[in-house]
Amino acid sequence: MSAAEFFKDLFVLTFSQIISLFAGVFVFGLLINFISHFTFNSLGRAFGPAGTYLVAWLGTPIHELGHVIFCIIFGHKITKVELFSPDPKTGTLGYVNHQWNKSNPWQVLGNFFIGIGPVIIGSLALLGLFYLLVPNSSQAWEPIIARANEIGSDNSISGYLVVLKDSFLAFAKVVFTSSNISNWQFWVFCYLAICVASNIRLSLADMKNSLSGLGCVIIPFVIINIIALLSGIGSERFIPFTASSLSIMYSLFILALIMTAAGFILTYLISAIWLKLWRGRILNPF
Repeated sequence: MSAAEFFKDLFVLTFSQIISLFAGVFVFGLLINFISHFTFNSLGRAFGPAGTYLVAWLGTPIHELGHVIFCIIFGHKITKVELFSPDPKTGTLGYVNHQWNKSNPWQVLGNFFIGIGPVIIGSLALLGLFYLLVPNSSQAWEPIIARANEIGSDNSISGYLVVLKDSFLAFAKVVFTSSNISNWQFWVFCYLAICVASNIRLSLADMKNSLSGLGCVIIPFVIINIIALLSGIGSERFIPFTASSLSIMYSLFILALIMTAAGFILTYLISAIWLKLWRGRILNPF
């Protein structure tokens, strides 16, 4: 194998692994951010700045805890935390200030996970609510996992959209049943899940923070792939995870996206009706 072929294989292998493992976090995080933006717009324009607190009171603290938990794991010094401290002037709902040693690879690596922390912790919180409050939750979870398994077989945008559509329909068929709709726990789940899901989003600041640690994420993959290529041992023995095998992770993201979309539809309808009845205006969420 020539040097050019070696470096080409190294690049393709490393790039495909990084995309398989982490692209979903950013894709779903940005999609959720895009949809939840309209949710907050609807509430804010109908009820004023305080209207957004209807979904932010729970979701924002969980979002900020996602940053805090990974700050602790990676040894960052937390200088100030506001889990929920709305500022109408700036639109800030909460924040975490932290410091790190730029010469410490572990702490630099932490920036990547601190940035995406709200997506990870928020998705886990959503899963907990799902299993705690939704009747027959284990059966309802199966169609989401089944559809999530297909992510990775077709990494095109159209492939993602087909999977998301099928996941939504499969989930709706199992969860939105007459027996569930008549159960008060189900509606508690819907409200709390909307609060959490609407705040599982990657802001530009979160994205910037994550990308600052991306180099330390890539380096271990490069080292392992160099060893694998030189030794002739497949790198899958060291890095066995691919997009198609991360069905649980993608299932969480799909659930979060479904609840974010449902939250937008519900909050828009409520906000639009309120605005029309009390002010005679049509609500534009965009």
